[in-house]
Amino acid sequence: MSHQPSPDRPVLQLALDFVDLDRALEVAEEALRGGVDWLEVGTSLIKSEGLNAVREFKRRFPGRVVVADMKTMDVGAAEVEMASKAGANVVVVLGVADDSTIREAVDAARRYGSRVMVDLLNVEDPVERARRLEELGVDYVCVHVGIDQQMRGVDPLDVLSRVASSIGVPVAIAGGINSETAAKAVELGASIVIVGGAIIKAEDAEAAARAVKQAMTSKRPVHTELYKKYGEQDLEAVFMRVSTPNISDAMHRRGEMKGIKPITPGAKMAGRAFTVRTYPGDWAKPVEAIDQAPPGSVIVVDAAGGEKAVWGELATWSCVVKG
Repeated sequence: MSHQPSPDRPVLQLALDFVDLDRALEVAEEALRGGVDWLEVGTSLIKSEGLNAVREFKRRFPGRVVVADMKTMDVGAAEVEMASKAGANVVVVLGVADDSTIREAVDAARRYGSRVMVDLLNVEDPVERARRLEELGVDYVCVHVGIDQQMRGVDPLDVLSRVASSIGVPVAIAGGINSETAAKAVELGASIVIVGGAIIKAEDAEAAARAVKQAMTSKRPVHTELYKKYGEQDLEAVFMRVSTPNISDAMHRRGEMKGIKPITPGAKMAGRAFTVRTYPGDWAKPVEAIDQAPPGSVIVVDAAGGEKAVWGELATWSCVVKG
């Protein structure tokens, strides 16, 4: 295994949350050239490809630390044994698991020459739990905000410093980290910085990894416009940067009303939806919506499944005047 991670010598761990093994291996190879230290076989990849994914990573990258994100909740000894025998150097167990599960996982790791990282995802009191985990003998503790929580604006940096200052074992951080936040993570005590989307979704994984690694070693943020988390106040600006095909794909390219087509092809808009329900041929409700909708709104007309017009040129000009 490589050097023991610390805030002075932080490790960059790449979370390969794919479902396709070949793609994961390809991105891993690119990212390693950019400075990635540890390779994490993500939970989705393990569920999709089984522990063969861990074996293949170890075969392809024999000198690298391979982390198996098993997210073990029960039978700690058995799962750590399986992952370790497949080649994992580090096995991830959930912090909400029972103490006996954690203890068995640690014992199994000692027997098979691996290490245990415990993920604090959804732990109610992360500081207190981290202290208990240290007593149980775990090797690493991970402060983690899951993807669903990230969508609600939860930030792992809020918890990191409290956990890192409370225990002696190296602390990892995961959850929406990019080249702008990696430096702050190290400054707050992270020894292991786990990055997923900011690298694996990048057009150039090598360059993206290099930017994150630079931020970690210099402890200075490296500006990025991509893979950032935005608050509600920024949504309009973000939507203006999202490609329209992403939106139409979500609707399976199915229009809401027949015969609707853009008058100005290529135009793009974004704003807060203001929905009005009316009936086929009834123009009154949409006109009323124009009066009530705040400036910048996008008026959405629910025409009860009808095909008769509920909008006209006069309504459009009314919107233009109001803004």
